[in-house]
Amino acid sequence: MKTNALQCTILIALLATTSHVQAAVTNEDAWPELSLGDLMKVGVESASRKKQSVSNTAAAVFVISASDIKRSGALTVPEILHLAPGVEVARLGNNKFAVSIRGFNGRMANKLLVLVDGRSIYSSLYGGVIWETENLPLEEINRIEVIRGAAGLAWGSNAVNGVINIITKRAQDTTGWLVDTHGGTATAKAGLMLRYGTKGEDGSAFRVSMNEQRRDGGKEANGRDAQDIWNDRSLTFRYDKPNGIDTRWFFSGRIFDSQSDETWLVPTLNPAAMYNSAQYGATRLTPFISNRSGGDLLGRLEQTTDGGGEVRVQTYFEKFQGDVPSASDNHNTFDFDAQHRFPLGESHDIVWGGNWRQTKHHNAMQPGGFLTTSGADTTVNLSSLFAQDEWTLLPRTFSLQGGVRVERQTFGGTSPQPSARALWTPNEQQSFWLSWSKSVRSPSVVQRKMGAYAVAIPASGSGTLPVMVYAAPPEQTGFGNEKVRTIELGHRAQWTPTLYSDLTAYVSKYEGVFGSRGQTITANNSTASGITGLPVDPACTAEMISFGLPNAAFGAPGLCVTHLYGNALPVRTRGLELSTEWSPLPVWRLQLNASHMRVDAGENTPYTSNTLLYGSSPKYQGSLRSSYNLNADLQFDFWLRRIGGLEHVADYGGASAMTPIAARTELDLRFAEQVTSALELSLVLQNLLSKQEIQFHPDYMPSLPVVPQRTIYLKALWHDR
Repeated sequence: MKTNALQCTILIALLATTSHVQAAVTNEDAWPELSLGDLMKVGVESASRKKQSVSNTAAAVFVISASDIKRSGALTVPEILHLAPGVEVARLGNNKFAVSIRGFNGRMANKLLVLVDGRSIYSSLYGGVIWETENLPLEEINRIEVIRGAAGLAWGSNAVNGVINIITKRAQDTTGWLVDTHGGTATAKAGLMLRYGTKGEDGSAFRVSMNEQRRDGGKEANGRDAQDIWNDRSLTFRYDKPNGIDTRWFFSGRIFDSQSDETWLVPTLNPAAMYNSAQYGATRLTPFISNRSGGDLLGRLEQTTDGGGEVRVQTYFEKFQGDVPSASDNHNTFDFDAQHRFPLGESHDIVWGGNWRQTKHHNAMQPGGFLTTSGADTTVNLSSLFAQDEWTLLPRTFSLQGGVRVERQTFGGTSPQPSARALWTPNEQQSFWLSWSKSVRSPSVVQRKMGAYAVAIPASGSGTLPVMVYAAPPEQTGFGNEKVRTIELGHRAQWTPTLYSDLTAYVSKYEGVFGSRGQTITANNSTASGITGLPVDPACTAEMISFGLPNAAFGAPGLCVTHLYGNALPVRTRGLELSTEWSPLPVWRLQLNASHMRVDAGENTPYTSNTLLYGSSPKYQGSLRSSYNLNADLQFDFWLRRIGGLEHVADYGGASAMTPIAARTELDLRFAEQVTSALELSLVLQNLLSKQEIQFHPDYMPSLPVVPQRTIYLKALWHDR
């Protein structure tokens, strides 16, 4: 209530400024900052760890600008990523997302590396990004560079299917006061960001920001209210200082505190405890509040050397603590990264460097809970060295790039990750590129040392026995790196000053993808053994008691199945990605993105489908976005998306888990007015075509499926420069 009252007060104060300030904005503020064609000339740094224009990059690169972010109407980073072709985004609730590139989507998509100013936010515990703890102030993002495809040479393990680098604005570009507040329906209930920035006479600058988001609960597929409330608070700062014309350094930091109301569907063999067995199988509701908190500090030094080279040194420290039912994790991470870029002769450009990272985890588990661990304390070490050379054979026409990163990781061992690329630019309007890369995905702590009691299957009639299914820690099979080889071919063209296209085709082959390696079955007592002929394991009786089998302590028979997981199946993905832009008028921008992908998996070649493991990504996606400026003060944005259905289903777990997800169409609208030179008001309507259906089956954690709701909110943005 205090937050809502504060927001109302701020909103009234912002509206009051209209009485004495006339609307007057520059063309730079009124129109989209840059067209995609202009962005082709802007430097990106994530593909090759050096600044180069998109048109001179031999990789599938897409840049989301600050203007794109504002005009999208999105409130979180995952929602913004819908803008990029080939990026898969699905909601699992009000604050939970599944985000991936080129397949293998999930709440913890483990083949996508995400960075913030070069700092990895990929969790070595889960193997993915905990998006609900990454509530970044959107007004502080300068751009988001999306690299589709393998980038192991540049960034190391887990950059298998892509890299997303979120680059924040310099403190020099965020001076003055800024207030960003919104209020609306449950999925955008309240948000407030306050920022102050100042600049010194020596060119240094500092900013500090406070950001808070609140969302109410959603709905189950049957229309019942779901416990899905999210409250997140964070405090961030950044300090930039140039030292002459050759040296630049900055420090940034964040502390955050996040609470998520969530409900897990924990297996049970007790019929009286089951919630809705027809819909969700043999599970009981376990509501809880997940508390996550922590912070990070980052420092970077960049120095230009004689001859046009550059040295970059970056280090960061991160602390995190969080909990789920019957388990908690506390970890500290320290990372050091350095690189040196220098020209060699007239045709070679060398970049080399190294990285060292250590994460110390302490995981606490309660006995008899849903999760288990083979060790409470785990230290994950990672170290690597890399070198690459860009060789220009014909100036401004043809170049080759090659290099290798050699990395050693605690669970994955030593792995080389080479890459070779070629770029041909026949003229200023067109470029062609070809690449081959090998990359690896390293196991996470969960996928090495933790197990879970995943499924309970009650007896279905006379002659059947109840079954408890346990997913054993994959270290039992020696689970190691997944290896991926990728070939890509791309073409970019500026057909006219107002028409641009970017087309990419790719094939990736994966070896040793995480999957089932077999199972063992035991009986809990002599009665069950006599019926089935299986060996007796006394531990099975303890499992049956823990998960509610009636009379299990007094001889009720049952079976325990242990699934063994590890490096299992080969997988192949193939696809096309298209991004186009057309500006029919100077004040009208149209963007059309489309992608198509096929995933094949199996033990033999040709590959066969396996929907349980690999049907979690749509075969096709498409979007049409229109940004139109009605006049210098009024904006109208239209964003239509079509996402293919998902074949990801389970063999058990009730109707919810066994039903494929249908294709969906999404529509967002945004109306904005620059009321004064300092104040912008906007009305955003999201997910207008929703059919009240779930978008993704919870996979990594047994969360209660929540249906994304339609969203309407009013936003006020005030900036006193």
